[in-house]
Amino acid sequence: MTDHELATQLKELADAPAPPARIDIDRARRNGGRRRRARTTALVVGCAAVVTAAGLTAVSVFRPTPPPAPPAVLPTPAPVAPSPTDNPLVAKASFGWLPEEVTGIEYAAGGHGDTVLAIGRGDLPPMLWLSVYDREPAAPRDLSGTPKQVPQQVGGRAGHWITADANDPLNHGDSYLRWPTPDGRWAELHTYYLARPDLQQALVRVAGEVTFGPRAVPLPLHISSLPPAFHLSDAYTSRRPDQDGVPWKLVLQYSANGALVTINVAPPGSSRKDGLGVPRCVKKNGLEACVGIDKPQAAGVTEQELLSRITLLGPDESKWTTHVLSP
Repeated sequence: MTDHELATQLKELADAPAPPARIDIDRARRNGGRRRRARTTALVVGCAAVVTAAGLTAVSVFRPTPPPAPPAVLPTPAPVAPSPTDNPLVAKASFGWLPEEVTGIEYAAGGHGDTVLAIGRGDLPPMLWLSVYDREPAAPRDLSGTPKQVPQQVGGRAGHWITADANDPLNHGDSYLRWPTPDGRWAELHTYYLARPDLQQALVRVAGEVTFGPRAVPLPLHISSLPPAFHLSDAYTSRRPDQDGVPWKLVLQYSANGALVTINVAPPGSSRKDGLGVPRCVKKNGLEACVGIDKPQAAGVTEQELLSRITLLGPDESKWTTHVLSP
């Protein structure tokens, strides 16, 4: 190729249009701007850190560094005292203040639940059921629709009402109030047939004055040498003179090798006896005790033999005992 031909081709190449650009200029400009702002921010933060460190160093020369704060001590649940073993009826909680409509306290323990019931008089007596659970249970089954929770402070603790109607925390008079206990469990106050203008305030006061911890309930009898096969099924007291014909009644039910053993104690004149079988009764010291066994052969003891092991303590409740069972 001659020098003239080379010069001609170079001129043609210079006059030809440039190839299309492979870089998005606008995108590159945006990315570059972000990188520049990031570098600027890092520089400012770095300078501030240096200045701060220098300031702290200067201050530390004249003022010693304070000792580290002690670690926060978190509150721990109060331990639950052991329940008595010589009493078949032990309450998990006790009422404090109660409205004047209440005329008696009933207790229950065993397979049908552990409860304390404050009850009034009449065909539909007001009832305030107090229960304690290891953890908050599911919503009550009898609430229609989707149960709602309405916050309520109880004794300085964050509890709540459970209701089918969020606009009515009292659930139309069939009220459920739940709150955490000091030992980490949950309490529930279920109330119905109690009608008063300050119902919500009254129930919050009742709940706020409940005390927790096992308490053996004084009972009107002493039982010696229960057979080893006896296992408590249910124990409960009743204070419903309008239904039972007596001011109070105690029922203890045991299972024994598939048999059901029922002990009823009340003042004479009770209109009904709980349990199965034909009871055998004895009256002594102002009280009546009745024992019914549906399958005596399986239980390994007769009604009369069990009655002979029962000592009645009389109708004076101040003389009742919390030490009911003995070997």
